[in-house]
Amino acid sequence: MSTSPFHPDITNIRLSPIVAISEQVRQRAPEFQKATGKQFILFQRGELDFPTPQYIVEAAKRALDAGHTKYPKSGGEDSLKDAIVGKLRSYNHAEDLKRENVVCTYGGQEALELSFKLFHGSKGAGFAPCWSCVLENFVPYSNIDFIEVPLSGDFRVDLAKLEQVVRQVKFFYLNTPHNPTGKLFTEEEVRAIVEICRKHDVFVISDEAYERIVYDGRRHFSPLSIDSDNVIGCYTFSKTYAMTGWRLGYLATRNPHIPRLISLGDYTQTAGVVTFLQYAGKEALENSAEEEKFLAWTMAEYAARRDALYSGLKQIPGIAVEKPEGAFYMFPNFTKRIPAHLTGEERNHHMWQLLMDRGVATVFGSCFGKHFGDNLRFSFSTTPIAKIQEGLGRMREIFSRG
Repeated sequence: MSTSPFHPDITNIRLSPIVAISEQVRQRAPEFQKATGKQFILFQRGELDFPTPQYIVEAAKRALDAGHTKYPKSGGEDSLKDAIVGKLRSYNHAEDLKRENVVCTYGGQEALELSFKLFHGSKGAGFAPCWSCVLENFVPYSNIDFIEVPLSGDFRVDLAKLEQVVRQVKFFYLNTPHNPTGKLFTEEEVRAIVEICRKHDVFVISDEAYERIVYDGRRHFSPLSIDSDNVIGCYTFSKTYAMTGWRLGYLATRNPHIPRLISLGDYTQTAGVVTFLQYAGKEALENSAEEEKFLAWTMAEYAARRDALYSGLKQIPGIAVEKPEGAFYMFPNFTKRIPAHLTGEERNHHMWQLLMDRGVATVFGSCFGKHFGDNLRFSFSTTPIAKIQEGLGRMREIFSRG
């Protein structure tokens, strides 16, 4: 029996394994470089190597100069909410939303955490593999009994299996485009998922962090575009605008009760989002000319990185890899490269450790749940093509030895 005086909702939270891996890389990198003369190749973080666009930075400066440094309005300033409503209408095709449907949060992460908190102590579900923060942070913090619904090996949805699970839960977490696989759920898939949830009076927590990072002429289909009270949309400025450190996001829903509850939760935790940041967010959303210029540049680079990494992994025998349709992650399977006798944690870490020893940092698949332990996640969000090629070269050396 635990003797801790503290509540398990807090003590059961775990540091993201991705952060722990990054800390290990930081510690090992100097010794590795001293021994080999080479740097670590970093595929492990979802950080961006692009600077925040200057037009957004200047908007924050103007807001500071104008004295927007007082307590924020609970739930968000009207000017930012109006910009969000406009963006949801034009990009997400959510036509009927108003200010009162929106809550501004500290990043998409707070929007998600508060959404999970709405269902404290109940059952929820989501597709596996699943973003590690859901499993390590939101689930224990809200004491959720979370059921993982595995995608297929090539990341297709089994709707029959989904409906069996949805009957048992209060909410379903849907992330599209998807971390860690790079899957972009189709309009048909999203409509089917939302309809199954609506049929069983289950909420959909829709994580759309990577909504603008899609490839090959595809388009993100937002669950919020479906006229339903059971969708809670969670969004962030971090990935679209290279604003990871700004911690600015928002939540939107047609459900009339949820925005008030989320606003109370936000006020309880942080008393609202810093005011001058909200003016920067407004400029990010409303300056469409600068936005499109920035997105064209970043998406061209992401696409080139994706193609280089995919082509290189595809050419290495024994690796099964799907080409990402969105986000900036790849989630190849290494089953044929892992000794068959290995089990448990030794098996989960085998390929990851092999690459780490050669200065290639990835994230092992068991960080994303119970079903994809033979996979590794590669992020190409901070890895230029030259580094990608170098990392692939090291992998070819490893596997050429059998």
